[in-house]
Amino acid sequence: MINYIEFLMVTIAGLLAIVIWILANVLTMISKKAVEVSKTGKKVLMLAIIAIGSLFANSANAQAVLTDSTVKAPSVNYYGGLSSTTFWTLSSVLALELLVVFLMVLFIRGLWKVIHPAEVVVEQNKAAAQSWLIRTWNELDKKFLTKAIPLEEEADRLLDHDYDGIKELDNALPPWWKYGFIITIFVAVLYLLKYEIWHNGPNPTEEYNTEMTTAKDQVDAYLASMKNNVDEKTVTMADAAGIAAGQASFAKTCVACHGTKGEGGVGPNLTDEYWLHGGGVSDVFKTIKYGYPDKGMQSWQSTYSPIQIQELASYVKSLKGTNPPNPKAPQGDLYKEVVAGKDSTSAVVKKDSVAVAK
Repeated sequence: MINYIEFLMVTIAGLLAIVIWILANVLTMISKKAVEVSKTGKKVLMLAIIAIGSLFANSANAQAVLTDSTVKAPSVNYYGGLSSTTFWTLSSVLALELLVVFLMVLFIRGLWKVIHPAEVVVEQNKAAAQSWLIRTWNELDKKFLTKAIPLEEEADRLLDHDYDGIKELDNALPPWWKYGFIITIFVAVLYLLKYEIWHNGPNPTEEYNTEMTTAKDQVDAYLASMKNNVDEKTVTMADAAGIAAGQASFAKTCVACHGTKGEGGVGPNLTDEYWLHGGGVSDVFKTIKYGYPDKGMQSWQSTYSPIQIQELASYVKSLKGTNPPNPKAPQGDLYKEVVAGKDSTSAVVKKDSVAVAK
């Protein structure tokens, strides 16, 4: 199936290649003629330009060959069915060819003036004619940027004011400043109509409330994303929904070693007050996350996300005191939750230790 955008771009590239080839031949012929003119000594500096032009002609021919051998990359739709590589490659080739054409025209124009110097008329006792670019810039500058009084007319525009020998020149304001000032007046009128008369826009209080609402949404989204970054240093007990999710994870992976109700089996009893590696939620989180392979507890961080490990640790903590049937004998150190004032902290109270059953 023909891709018309690709076909059009390739066709334009081919046509530009032909134009470059023609201009290269014209430039070569004019360069030879310009070399002959320069030998008379009248245009010595043009030798450098002619040399560059000749080299440029050679590179232009090479460009024409390169364009015809453009390789089309297969692929995925990007712009009108073209892959990004194909689209930007063809666009770059077209831009480069246009640049080459522009520069070659400039070279040809410059060399043509060398060959036909009589066409450049310079009147006696007058400044040489300025180029089109300079004339255009001066006209734009005079009309839209500075609009300054010509230097030779300043004496006629001086005002009678004299301050310690300093006189005031009655010069026009810079158009950019004057037009900018007019635009600000126009914008002020629109602002007055929109916010004070038609009331189509929010007032400062409404803008503030909108920005605060947006900021709150951003903070909430950030905090929600941070939940997945929980670790053993920042973990807290999950809510009821999190504990229920942790129960599902426990039933899937933990019952084989700790029993269906946490009563223990191959692994220790999770319902009493004795713990092998600490009984705080952060301790349980760390145990689940990293494991203790030397004691038969594997690491689960590659299986569960941090939030899932938090839910699982919270469920394990919720099993304390459930008194399931046939519990395994206590193992490890006695652990008690210590409450101090309004803050709840965890601590290990080693009043007695129970040896690990062999």
